[in-house]
Amino acid sequence: MKISTKTGDAGKTKLMFGRDVFKCDQRVCAYGALDDFSATLGLARSFAGEDLSAFIKNIQQKLVFLMTELATSNEDFNKLEEKNLRLIGDGDLEEIENKIDSIERDSTVFDGWTYSGETHLHAALEMSRARCRAAEREIVRLNMQTPLPRKMPLVYINRLSDLLWLLAQQSIKDKS
Repeated sequence: MKISTKTGDAGKTKLMFGRDVFKCDQRVCAYGALDDFSATLGLARSFAGEDLSAFIKNIQQKLVFLMTELATSNEDFNKLEEKNLRLIGDGDLEEIENKIDSIERDSTVFDGWTYSGETHLHAALEMSRARCRAAEREIVRLNMQTPLPRKMPLVYINRLSDLLWLLAQQSIKDKS
C-alpha cells in the first residue's frame, strides 16, 4: 500500500470503496475527529496501569471499526456487510455500559468538580473525553446533513464520553 499518492494535493481524499470527496467533507471531519480522539486515548493509555491500558487499547481498536463505518458513504454502506467488515454492535455498547455500571456501583463518582491535571493520567483522560465529545459533535453534524444508516455510532460515542468522565474521576480517587 502506497501512503503518498499525491491525490490529496488538490484537497481531495477517497472514502471506503473509492468515492472521491473533499477533505473538508463532513464525513471526513467526522472520522477525522475520531482519529484525533483515538490519538488522545493513546496518550492516556501510556499513563495507565496494565488493566486500564488494555481496556483503552480495546476501545482504540473498536474506534477503527467506527471510523470505517463513518468513512463509508451511505450509497456504499451495504458493501461493509458484503465484505464482512466488523461494525460496532450491541455487545460493544454493552461492554461500555457494564464498565460504567461497575464504576458507579463501586465508588462515589461525584464529590465536587475537578480540574484536569491532577495526574498525567487524569489530564489525558479528560483530554480524551473532550476529544470524544468533539468527535460526537462532528458525527451529529454528519447525521444532520446525511442521516446515518445506523444510530449505533451516535449511541456508542455518547456512552463512551460518559465512561471517560468516570474513568478520569476514578483515576483521581485511585491516586489517593
